[in-house]
Amino acid sequence: MHPTRAAQRQDNYTRGRHTTDSPVFFRHRSEGQNVGDWQNLILVKEDGKRFWDETDSSHDGYYAHAMSWTGDHNHMNGGGPVWAILDSAGVEREGWSTTTPEVDRAGGYFFSGDTLEDLANQLVNNAWQWRRMPGNALAETVARFNGFVDAGTDGDFGPEAVAEMGFEGGRDAPPFKIDKPPYYAAWATPILHDSYTGLRTNTDCKVMDRNGKEIDGLYCAGESQGGFRSHGLGRCTVFGRVAGMEAARS
Repeated sequence: MHPTRAAQRQDNYTRGRHTTDSPVFFRHRSEGQNVGDWQNLILVKEDGKRFWDETDSSHDGYYAHAMSWTGDHNHMNGGGPVWAILDSAGVEREGWSTTTPEVDRAGGYFFSGDTLEDLANQLVNNAWQWRRMPGNALAETVARFNGFVDAGTDGDFGPEAVAEMGFEGGRDAPPFKIDKPPYYAAWATPILHDSYTGLRTNTDCKVMDRNGKEIDGLYCAGESQGGFRSHGLGRCTVFGRVAGMEAARS
């Protein structure tokens, strides 16, 4: 499973799909669609540049580069949204619909343009696009990528380039150019639903301060408790029981 398998919808959660008859559809505003073949597109950040091998199914390298700095000292933790860029031929190969309710055009999560410059200029209509994407940068990125198709190797994120970064893998020779308008940009910012962060506790679920000292009368369980990878009802039930038993003893 690719870290950003879903596209075109606001939450991009990798499981489930909210259709128009869902009682919470108003929060999602589109059904969204999943990417079938990552060779049909490229991923760029808000600066219009690729940042990683789009076909990579690992998490370490992908997220490290997705969260890397892209030029604004006020936005050091990540550069902004990630967009999937493809042309009409790519959309056809994917079997995507480009109209509602499958995509969210009104909310700013799916755009199209007759030129790459026009497409880039529209992305500022997304609330999280903190700066206008340079149209010339996106056009240069796509032109460079199309050159890789002719060359038969990905000069940016092929096996040799990725190996120099200290990672394994790398995108195979790109088979498809992005050169048939209209062009499309689909919101492809990844979502993480597991985190080690949260309140620090000991084995009795007692919350500890920064110095490792227990805070009297304060317990924590579930997904607000840090230090555990798992999530869901199992985690809440197990640690909730521990916290309740310890609280009853105090």
